[in-house]
Amino acid sequence: PNDLFIVGDAHQRIYRHKVALSRVGIDIRGRGRKLRVNYRTTDEIRKWAVAQLANCTIDDLDGQPDALVGYQSLSHGPVPDLVHSASHAEERAVIEEAIKRLKTDGIPMRSVCLVTRTNAEVSEYTQWLRATGREALKLDRGTPDDQDKAGVRVATMHRVKGLEFDAVILAGYRTPEHYAKEYGEEEDAGVMLDNLTSERCLLHVAATRAKRYLMVSCIC
Repeated sequence: PNDLFIVGDAHQRIYRHKVALSRVGIDIRGRGRKLRVNYRTTDEIRKWAVAQLANCTIDDLDGQPDALVGYQSLSHGPVPDLVHSASHAEERAVIEEAIKRLKTDGIPMRSVCLVTRTNAEVSEYTQWLRATGREALKLDRGTPDDQDKAGVRVATMHRVKGLEFDAVILAGYRTPEHYAKEYGEEEDAGVMLDNLTSERCLLHVAATRAKRYLMVSCIC
C-alpha cells in the first residue's frame, strides 16, 4: 500500500484532458519534487521551447499554477534555425541542405526526424524524401522507431512525444494560433483558449525532442 511513484509534466500536455491528482485520491502535498535539469536538450533549444509557453497558464498536476523558472540544460549548441520560405520548393531546398549538413557533421540519418503537424504532411514529406533518393521511415501509430532501420524519420508532432533525436526539422509549420483556430473553429472562447494552450504545448514537445539541432520551417 502507498507504494506509488508518479512522474509528469503538464507542460507536455498535448490534449485538453486535465486531471488534478488530488481529485482522484492522490495527495502529493509536501511530497512532490521538481526535476529542474534537462539532460536531453541543449540550453539554446530549451530556451526557445520554453519561450513558446510564454503567458500560458500551466498547472502543476494538482490544480495549482506551475512555471519553468530555474530549469536548465547541461549541454550547449547552436540556436534553433528559424526558416521562412516563400514556397514548398524553396522550403524543401533548405531542408535538403540541412540534411546534407547534418550528415556531413556525422549525425546518423536514423537520428534525424522531420516532424509535421498532420498525417497528410507526413505522407507528403516521406514521398518527397524518397523521391530525392533518401531512405525515409514513416513513424505512424503502428510503426516503432526501430534503430535497425535506416533513414530519416518522418512523424507528426503528436507521434514524436516520448521520443528523442539528435536533430529535429519541424517542416511546413504555421503558428499555434493558426492550428487552434483551424481545429476549433466551432468552439466557444474558453475552449479556444484551451486549444491554443494545447497547440503551444505541442510545439514545446516537438522542439524538445531535439538533442543537438532544431530547425523550425514555415511557408509564408
